[in-house]
Amino acid sequence: MLTRRELIQGGALLGLAGAAAGVLAACSAGAPAQPTAAPAAAPKPTSTSANAPTGTLTIAQGVDAESLDPYVTTSGASKGMLWTVYDRLVVRDLDLALQPGLATSWKALDDNTWELKLRQGVSFHNGEPFNADAVKFSFGRFADPTIKNGYGTLLKPVSGVDVVDPYTVHVKTTEPFAELIETLAGYVEMLPPKAGADAAAVAQTPIGTGPYKFVSWTPNDRFVVQSAGAHWSGQPHLEQVVFRPIPDETACINELKSGGVDIITNVPPLQINSLQDTSGVSLARATNSGSIILIPNFNNTDVFNKKEVRQALQYAIDKDQLIKVVLRGEAVPMASPFPKGVAGGYVEGLPPYTYDPDKAKALLAQAGYPDGFSVSFKAPNGRYLQDKQVAEAIAGQLEKVGIKADLETVEWSTYVQGIVGRKYELFLLSQGGLQVGPAVQTNWSSRIKGIAWQGYTNPAVDDLIDTAAKQVDVQQRVATYEQLMRAVWDDSPWIFLYHQQDIYGVGSRVQGFRPTSEAVVLLGDTRVTG
Repeated sequence: MLTRRELIQGGALLGLAGAAAGVLAACSAGAPAQPTAAPAAAPKPTSTSANAPTGTLTIAQGVDAESLDPYVTTSGASKGMLWTVYDRLVVRDLDLALQPGLATSWKALDDNTWELKLRQGVSFHNGEPFNADAVKFSFGRFADPTIKNGYGTLLKPVSGVDVVDPYTVHVKTTEPFAELIETLAGYVEMLPPKAGADAAAVAQTPIGTGPYKFVSWTPNDRFVVQSAGAHWSGQPHLEQVVFRPIPDETACINELKSGGVDIITNVPPLQINSLQDTSGVSLARATNSGSIILIPNFNNTDVFNKKEVRQALQYAIDKDQLIKVVLRGEAVPMASPFPKGVAGGYVEGLPPYTYDPDKAKALLAQAGYPDGFSVSFKAPNGRYLQDKQVAEAIAGQLEKVGIKADLETVEWSTYVQGIVGRKYELFLLSQGGLQVGPAVQTNWSSRIKGIAWQGYTNPAVDDLIDTAAKQVDVQQRVATYEQLMRAVWDDSPWIFLYHQQDIYGVGSRVQGFRPTSEAVVLLGDTRVTG
């Protein structure tokens, strides 16, 4: 296994958000209490002739996967595609409750040791057995700096994985790792040791233990998987699943209306009435627990190193107008760095950043920019709800206080590389979610320097992040995170905007589809008829 220093150097990225990271549920009760153990879950009945997988489900998303390597992908769109192929040790159900995955149970043996019991009788799609060796391999590869995994630092406390027997591992840590189980619910997909040793092969041909096995990927066209047969979860219900990237909103909607696709993501608010009036089409919604924000780069331009400038942007942007006009009410403004319901991430009663252009101008003058300044502004097109239109509106609002934001929209995979390379001066992104720890380490810690980190440095913030990561006691950890939220709300390493509604268009062939707040398309009990 890698040393702790090597783990830290691995980086940590874009929570999804996250995702997955990134990321996940304004409607949930918040970060769960520290799980010290989980009962084994009996596998559900596998497919029989009466409920064998049938039909093809086609899903249209605004973006394609950045890679087929699960340790390289960063977006919820990519995770939804690859999680059809890969299983994790711990999973969240459609209500975001933690459930056994390939680990049937877990418990903390002491402050620095977790024991995981593994599911038996599971094989990878290439025939390799899933066992403790696969867990040890996957942990090591996840944190390997040569893989350039943006989330590698999420395992920074892990010092090693000991194989106790073929179906038992002990995860050893250098310090209490309070959020290990929650982390495993979103990361560290299990890979086969032999096939996974070839990084190029992993990026070309995904091999997991999931309910579906990989068939093909034509970049910017389609990703195809098919039923892998009986699965421990009771899935799959579908014979084939096809993901198609269609960034053009009109083309996407026309495909849904014509039956060319069965589910579309990010329905534009202006098209809601049209779809509601379309026979055979329904809408499904979930409030995304990720936060739509602007992230300033503290390295590429000196202007953002002054708090007054960052706060000026907070007051210069009319969030209510963005939501009302551009998003047609399909979002809620941020009132804390994380959404309501996320324990430790949401703090009640923080002073609001209301729209106040005069105050923004005064803060700019106080910072030494009475005439404003120019900045390069980047945004994606098709990744988030109305993202291009939102960015255009923000650029117009900033200009009213003297900030000339030169906007460029960028294709998603290229966009991610620009963030990873810390090339942008100011950019639009979604961050946050259920897991406060991974998100704050990824974004705000100048000691960890995760890939979403853009040069922000605040020793007091660093100390709070380090303290919380070691606090096994849930109440203590939540209190520390709340203190952290108050600090960053004032210091503004993000420009806080809103939490969007994820709006899905669903065709009449689809049954049992449920959206979650993760911004990840999870199939669950989804089926198709006809």
